[in-house]
Amino acid sequence: MRLILACLLALTFAPTARAEMTRHRIEVGGLTRHFLLYVPASLPEHPGPRPLVVVLHGGGGTDAEVARATRHRFEALAEQAGFLVLYPDAIGRMWDTGEGEVSAGLSPRRDDLSFLKAAVTAVEARYPVDRSRLFATGISRGGHMSYLLACRAPGMFRAIAPVAMTLPAGLAADCAKAPPTGFLLIEGTADPLVPYKGGRVTVLGRQRDTVLSADATMAAFARINRCAGARTDAPMGAVDRIRYSSCAVPTGFDRVKGGGHTWPSGRVELPRFLVGRTNEDISGADEIWAFFARFPARG
Repeated sequence: MRLILACLLALTFAPTARAEMTRHRIEVGGLTRHFLLYVPASLPEHPGPRPLVVVLHGGGGTDAEVARATRHRFEALAEQAGFLVLYPDAIGRMWDTGEGEVSAGLSPRRDDLSFLKAAVTAVEARYPVDRSRLFATGISRGGHMSYLLACRAPGMFRAIAPVAMTLPAGLAADCAKAPPTGFLLIEGTADPLVPYKGGRVTVLGRQRDTVLSADATMAAFARINRCAGARTDAPMGAVDRIRYSSCAVPTGFDRVKGGGHTWPSGRVELPRFLVGRTNEDISGADEIWAFFARFPARG
């Protein structure tokens, strides 16, 4: 695979004394691809290889849109903890997961799994990325892609945290064979697009791919992660923080009662009748980073 790295908004990848959000392009599979990269000003204060968090936008979104939707909270957390944030951009605002009805209808088809791998490689070529602390999160179709990273690039990502997306049925078999992977699901019980109890994803009356229920998703990852102990529930307003015990890796579920198809405490630009209610009891970005931070660097 030919990989050409170019910076569109900065002359070099070299770290500076100030925080930067820069746009970059790479060539993957004959297609020009783009991503945003946030490098915190605090990076020099954190010696050694640093975590990288990949944040994936949903269908119809963009790299810049998901940064806005999360109120740039991942960037603020990156300043505090000294990690890098990668916002990849899909072609035509839609990820090709390589399976399912939505991907079958895309033109041109593209290898988004290879794109994400190449984007990570491009970043680690210039920055001290800790390969043992690669993490991915995303909402909706971006959440679908996070499952793809865990289950079709096994062992590359230490943990994933899909938001508003339960386990896609087309990936269930691959995930069942994957090694233990840190897993946090954030899902609203009143999500009008991705059914909490499983079934067809439906957008504006149009049915799309099929997903498992939230309970079946958690049961699947409890098996994958070899959870043998009882789970604990800690209410936080309308959110039930559910954590599993005696697992090979941390495993959890933030069940958002009455929550819709949004980032908790995020910015919503779509009408409520389409995406439902946004929970304000927790910050999705804070929950996700707190979960990822549980994974120490490997010696």
